Amino acid sequence: MSNATGSSNQRLQRARDFTGDRLTTFREVFVRHGLPGAALALICLAVPGLQTAFSHSLAEGMANPQLYFLALVVLFLAFNGHAWLIDRRWDASKLGWIIYLGALSFWEEWVFRLAVPNLLEGFGASVWVAATLSAVVFGAAHYFTLRWKWQWCVAAFVGSLALSRQMELHDDLLLITAIHWIATYLNTPRPPAGSVSNQNRK
Repeated sequence: MSNATGSSNQRLQRARDFTGDRLTTFREVFVRHGLPGAALALICLAVPGLQTAFSHSLAEGMANPQLYFLALVVLFLAFNGHAWLIDRRWDASKLGWIIYLGALSFWEEWVFRLAVPNLLEGFGASVWVAATLSAVVFGAAHYFTLRWKWQWCVAAFVGSLALSRQMELHDDLLLITAIHWIATYLNTPRPPAGSVSNQNRK
């Protein structure tokens, strides 16, 4: 659900406007979206009341580490196999992109499915009001940082609500991260256009 890549540049992003021009390199994507999001995730993790929610959401993974590690390996191999298949080539930039999307999925799920909703509930919001407001922020973030077209931001909003539902059912951050990672990779399987692999493809 994140990030503008070379193959998706025209599909996902708006033309130049008040938020700037299209993002074409990994550095641009990272500086505008990845880095601020990671910083926000760390800030949320520093909030004492949220630390309990974070650790609780990892309990299932900690109880079954072999199963979760196996799932990680399967996903990682599947993504790398697909990354080779779509261009009949593989390089380090594709590997880095897959790892980045996994990390991105983790912090986005932590912030938008756990941290922000928990904070809002602390101020008296119901579970689903909190989830809806968090989904609005999630969609808006993609509009301003990644410069997505409004239709894709609406899709991100709907996807956020669906993931919130899964989090409510399973309370498993690693499981929800895996779902997010799959969706994000399938949406943007190639690194940004400025990467080595995409330059070589041209």
